[in-house]
Formats: sequence, structure tokens, C-alpha cells
Amino acid sequence: MKENQRMLTPEELFTRYYARLCEFACRIVSCEETAEDLVQDVFVSLLEKNQLGRVSPGSEHHYLYGMVKHAALNSVRRHNLGTRIFKTYTPAETEERDITHHMMQAEVLGELHAALHSLPKGCAEICKLAYLDGKKNHEIATALGVSINTIKSQKQRAINLLRRKISPQALTLLLFLLY
Repeated sequence: MKENQRMLTPEELFTRYYARLCEFACRIVSCEETAEDLVQDVFVSLLEKNQLGRVSPGSEHHYLYGMVKHAALNSVRRHNLGTRIFKTYTPAETEERDITHHMMQAEVLGELHAALHSLPKGCAEICKLAYLDGKKNHEIATALGVSINTIKSQKQRAINLLRRKISPQALTLLLFLLY
């Protein structure tokens, strides 16, 4: 068997997909805490029912996204039922497109987070503060006790390293999603 065809352990699956699945679920349920709970529930359910043994190696990605999608949609439906909106709710074709769009966003952001974790510590910290938290150069410099020129050079270094680590397709999608 090839390396990418071996069955991943539950820990490996959790490490690889948790952040992506949370991002995906959050796009559907519009609540970060609910999304995290749903993803955790999916993993607990998989472990309790020992369902991972039924998944063929290499298809875990699709299986996990399907499980989270159904859990998130059920959560939305339960919420809508409680507010009496469920009676008029009929899934539209656009809902499926939205879900596909959310899944692509989650994958791209997951690849970005994986690439950020592989950067040197200083570059990663500055990159997160600048691009994910939206901090200005002078704010980062003050917070970290370094010069603005250090911040600028570390940001440039991070961008150069990320260009090498992120696939061109993901980079294109990331730019499309962010702007």
C-alpha cells in the first residue's frame, strides 16, 4: 500500500481535519462554538461506533465532510424547527452550491493553517498577527518589542515561504476568497 492509502489513526484524522471541519461547519451554522461541538461530536461518534474501520483508506476526507455536513444541516433544521421556520424550509439548489463553496473555503484555510504551522516561530507569529488578526506593523512591533523593519522583513520572509508551501490552486482560491 502507498503511504497515502494507509488507514489513518483517529488521532491523525483529528489533527489533520479538525480545524478544516470546524471552519466548514461554522460556515453552515454561523456559530463557531456550535461548529466545534458538532465536529467533536462527529469524532466521538466515529470512535464510539468504531465506524472508521468501515471507511476505505484515502476516502476519509469525503466521509468526514459528509458526516459534518449532515450534522450541521441537522443542527440548522433543529434550530429552524424550534423557531417554526422549518415548516416552510425546503432545501434549494443554491444550498448545495453554498455548502460546496464552504467546503472549498475550509480546505484552503486548512492548507493555510498547516503552512503557517510549518513556518519558523517568529515568522508564523508575525504572519498570524498581521494577516489573521489584522494588526498593523507598528502594533505588532510594539507588542513583540522589535523594530518595524523587523516586522516588514519577517512578513516578506513568511510570504516567500508560504508561496513555496501552498499549492498554486489553493493560493488562487485564497486570494479569491479573501478579496
